Amino acid sequence: MASLLDSIRDGLELVVDKTEEYGKIGKLKVDIFGIKRNIEKQFTELGGRTFEILTGDGPKTVSKDDEVKQIVEEIQNLEEQLKQKEAEIEKVKEEKEQERQQRQAARQKDEEVKVEDADEPIDASGAEDATIIEEKGKEKKE
Repeated sequence: MASLLDSIRDGLELVVDKTEEYGKIGKLKVDIFGIKRNIEKQFTELGGRTFEILTGDGPKTVSKDDEVKQIVEEIQNLEEQLKQKEAEIEKVKEEKEQERQQRQAARQKDEEVKVEDADEPIDASGAEDATIIEEKGKEKKE
């Protein structure tokens, strides 16, 4: 009976862990989606600005344009944020896996303690006393 309850408890803990893990990962993925969308916008601006420079009447040096430099810097910052969010996802996965392993190890240790307690020899002196009392009770009845 206890093993059935333990199995149910283990299953519920796993469901709660996975739900929590996927919730955190889901939020991070939404953040990643937003960052990727911002990167796309910056690339669109960069392409537009590059087109203006190359088709305009002014100097045709894209690399020296301040606006282009600013857009490139923003893209680099967004790419760094993207890497950080992806690293956070991996960290969440690792932390949750470690938590599950620690709980499993603790359960195994508890089970080992229970098995060791069950293997302890029973003190037979109490059993002998009970037998003597039982025999005396029979003698009185006779």
